[in-house]
Amino acid sequence: MTKPHAEPPSKTVIITGGAGGGIGGGVSAVMAEAGWNIVIVDIDLEAGRGLSEQLARQGLSAAFFGADITLPGCAEQAVSFANSQFGGVDALVNNAGIGLVKDIAEVSDEDYRRVFSVNIDAAYRFSRAVVRAMPASGGAIVNISSVHALATCPGYTVYAATKGAIDAFTRALAVDCGPRRIRVNCIHPGLVPSPQNRDLIGRFADDVDAWLNTYTLKKQLLANLPEARQVGELVRFFLGGAASAITGQSIAIDGGTSVMLYERGS
Repeated sequence: MTKPHAEPPSKTVIITGGAGGGIGGGVSAVMAEAGWNIVIVDIDLEAGRGLSEQLARQGLSAAFFGADITLPGCAEQAVSFANSQFGGVDALVNNAGIGLVKDIAEVSDEDYRRVFSVNIDAAYRFSRAVVRAMPASGGAIVNISSVHALATCPGYTVYAATKGAIDAFTRALAVDCGPRRIRVNCIHPGLVPSPQNRDLIGRFADDVDAWLNTYTLKKQLLANLPEARQVGELVRFFLGGAASAITGQSIAIDGGTSVMLYERGS
């Protein structure tokens, strides 16, 4: 019988936006529980400190670096912090992102720049900094994109553009980094329950839970929303030894939304 791949000890991963109540927090928890040293990078100081302390109380290895990832030099500072805390960096999860739902005619230059700055510019800067710092033995990067990179809805022009850019960036970065033994892969989450998403839905729906129930029944092949920890488990797979021959790939975790040309029940 083939033994499961065990994660090597003392590996360190930087997770941007890793303190949130959605995907970021799920990824951070899963990677810490898997025995990795995690460096949570987030602008939310209260959430970041709270999560890192909570994980530490569980005997897990976590450190928090509070910063605005859009600022020049932030990525290099985060890498230096990881080096000081854990002696190096072996992996990166570009998870941080913000949304924008606005008709293109109403999008300001400031809106546009802000979404691109967080969603793609920071991913580029963090990837560059981590690639420079990784050991000669290599490492791995996972970019969190979205199903909006594949198909989208009215009002998501700018957001979808950033997520499509992340998808293309993943493939190109994998080509550049292959000779360095660095693997790069991408995940397209669908609608993941989170405070941020619930707040967004609440702007146009009186009953958020009823809206989510209708969404799963009509917009997904599977009648259950993907959970943040499930995204975290997929990240863990891509960063681990079982994925040692996989690079430049993208996969959706969306209950089947992205493959549908119809609505269930129609």
